Amino acid sequence: MGSNDTQEVLRRIGLNIKAERARRELTQEALAHRAGVAVAQVARMERGESDTGISKYVLVARALSVPPALLLQDVE
Repeated sequence: MGSNDTQEVLRRIGLNIKAERARRELTQEALAHRAGVAVAQVARMERGESDTGISKYVLVARALSVPPALLLQDVE
């Protein structure tokens, strides 16, 4: 997977996180608190700037009460 492909995957996951957070009317701060991660981490994830470990994505998915696979929706 090339650099551009990786950036697109991270961008798509970030958009999915942001959309789910908005559906639940949560702030980044509230989501970070629920997930047990830093607010800055959530912000970077949503912007697709963080190629964080899978465990952080699972924590965020659980905090959103969605299956982790939902965060990969529309990722090719």
